[in-house]
Amino acid sequence: MGVPEPGSNRHRVCVELRRSRADVPILVMTEKGGVDDEVAALDSGADDYLRKPYSHEVLLARLRALTRRSRRSGHPTLRIGDLWLDLARHRCGRGRRNIALTRREFAVLSQLAQHSGQVVSKAAILDEVWDMACEVNPAVVEVYISMLRRKIDAPFGVSSIETVRGSGYRLVPVAR
Repeated sequence: MGVPEPGSNRHRVCVELRRSRADVPILVMTEKGGVDDEVAALDSGADDYLRKPYSHEVLLARLRALTRRSRRSGHPTLRIGDLWLDLARHRCGRGRRNIALTRREFAVLSQLAQHSGQVVSKAAILDEVWDMACEVNPAVVEVYISMLRRKIDAPFGVSSIETVRGSGYRLVPVAR
């Protein structure tokens, strides 16, 4: 697999988008020629590559093709190690084993998964998961994190939800 050239912004953007699990089609449009640049772009996460000059019709056809592919991919699924979340179907599991979660447990886990590797504060989780019209004790987040650990970590002998003291929580991939 080719490695993007150091200093190549478009390749770094592709790598970061894919690392963040962004499920968006990426079309690289460039004046650069060369097979090496095309290979580096595709290996860094681009879905397609279009070299200038190109016709307006070809650009539109490639955009339609990318849109078709992204629709066919079905439901967005986040993967963090062997943990997966099907956002459209509100399902999750580890490997091939499904894990039953309540609606709110899934919402909390989804917040952590969408920011995988990053610290998510209690306040951010509260803002996204609970209706701010009602008074909610911030300690409820700790309760849900504990329930999630019992369901997604303990049965598998892993610890994927880290507590970052004074800051929040971080979901990390674990090796099993």
